Amino acid sequence: MAEKIAFFDSNILIAASLSNHIHHTASFKCLASLRNGVGACASHSFAEAYNTLTRPNGYQLYPAHAAQIIEEAGQAFKVVTLTPKETIHTITQSAALGLAGPIIYDALLMACARKVDATWIYTFNVKHFIRVAPDLAKRIVEP
Repeated sequence: MAEKIAFFDSNILIAASLSNHIHHTASFKCLASLRNGVGACASHSFAEAYNTLTRPNGYQLYPAHAAQIIEEAGQAFKVVTLTPKETIHTITQSAALGLAGPIIYDALLMACARKVDATWIYTFNVKHFIRVAPDLAKRIVEP
């Protein structure tokens, strides 16, 4: 039987880490349910999470606290990276679809999810993920 992989967007990691976040309970339960599978996320999701957790107009965690959250997640998840060739292919494919601006980051995340053949892709950004990866639409869900 193939390994079931749950791929997580950075917004799930952020919400699960902050008890006062509106999506904390759902995200925390989603991550806790991984006992029978494998959790994965893109390497650059850690940078996104760190940025969001520490930015002055955001959650304003101390950098050391945010880094600890990221370090723990890095130990718990399969971390997915794209090769330079895969990154360029994703950008070229996005350009061919007429996608521009920050949605490229969602396209890169979906390329990572595709790379590990994720069974589920958890995000609070469902519309954008489906837009860049309609072939994965049935796998993209909110917790």
